[in-house]
Amino acid sequence: MQPCQDIHVTLVFAGYLQDDTLTQAMANLNPQIEKLLVLQAREQKVRHLEQLLQTIPMDIKRLQAEIVGEEKTLAGFKARLRKMEVLRNDLDNRVGMAQEQILRYKNQQLQVKKNEEYQALIHEIEGLEKKILDWEEEEIGLMLEIDSETETYREQEAALASTTELIRGKIAVLENRGADLKNRLADASLRLQSADRGIDPAYLKAYRLLAARMKLPVVVGLEMQKCLGCHLRVSNETKEKARKGEALTTCHNCGRLVYFAS
Repeated sequence: MQPCQDIHVTLVFAGYLQDDTLTQAMANLNPQIEKLLVLQAREQKVRHLEQLLQTIPMDIKRLQAEIVGEEKTLAGFKARLRKMEVLRNDLDNRVGMAQEQILRYKNQQLQVKKNEEYQALIHEIEGLEKKILDWEEEEIGLMLEIDSETETYREQEAALASTTELIRGKIAVLENRGADLKNRLADASLRLQSADRGIDPAYLKAYRLLAARMKLPVVVGLEMQKCLGCHLRVSNETKEKARKGEALTTCHNCGRLVYFAS
């Protein structure tokens, strides 16, 4: 960007939207104000690029957190499936152990001679058979639940793969944008280094002090006797001083450096 383009950016930002007004404003500018406007435009560009660049890592971190969140959700489904499988295996083992115990009781029935002992074994066998029926019924219900949960898990797994691919694409775009912003910032910073050459020390000092304590722009126009920085009316004396453009003029309301615009 050439110096005149830098001034164009700052003046348009300050409220000059018509080219004829812009040309007239530039023609009446104090040369020192002109140079400050170039400096300010370049500094605004650097600050803007720095702000954009600062958001890149945060945006990438937010997207990465989305992936982690989706992965945790999927892990939750997988953990529930694993828990149900463990419970199903436990029921299966109980049934197997009960069936083995029934066989042992039936073998004992062949050896006992007293009717009371025989009846006691029948009672134990019937009790185990009832438990087996309950466990098998519970296992069937659990297997149906496992089938449903497995289907949900597969759907979630497919959705995660799709979402992750989409998010990684966004991260790649942000990384490329970050690299581009770094290059643009390096170029803008280099141009900013030379922007204060030839500026009167008094003007430069006033600009630096203002730029250190308030948001840019700190060099603004006066339009209809109003400061385009704070939008408050200035005195006739300030307006006249700015119109002459022979010395530093500040807005008595906000302290910004002002120049006559219209």
